[in-house]
Amino acid sequence: MKQAAVDAVMEGLKTAGVDFISLLPDSDFSQLQRVASEDDALEYVPVSTESIGVGVCTGAWLAGKRPALLIPTSGLLVASWPLTSINMAWGVPLLLLIPYRGDIGDAFWMRGPYKDTTEPLLDVLRIPHTVVSKIEDLSGAIVDAFGSTISWQRPVAVLLTGETIK
Repeated sequence: MKQAAVDAVMEGLKTAGVDFISLLPDSDFSQLQRVASEDDALEYVPVSTESIGVGVCTGAWLAGKRPALLIPTSGLLVASWPLTSINMAWGVPLLLLIPYRGDIGDAFWMRGPYKDTTEPLLDVLRIPHTVVSKIEDLSGAIVDAFGSTISWQRPVAVLLTGETIK
């Protein structure tokens, strides 16, 4: 991620009132991970799998925190069971930030299947989502998505593509 995208994500998270971030270390988020881990306003918990991240964020919510989970595109598949059995079943809000790999313009052949599975899986899980391709739209999209996850008491995803992850 470019520094401008990292700054926009952090601005959006702080404006939304997010005070807890969990993530699986990932090359798409390496710069953001560093910045988040050094920010005293955020409690930062790295995890070994995305499913654990869902559980950690659920615990944070139940303890009064306002969590966000940052996961790789492929991690949505791993997180689908706990998102269904915990967040969807019990109405636990959770902001998901996911690099949208395989989208148009992301030409690495290996990422193509992510385009075929990411949005359809979110639709099957009935997780509302927005796709953000411009850095200037990133902060506002995060604020809107976090407000929706709180209002709707369910997960909401922001998919990062285009210049937001390059």
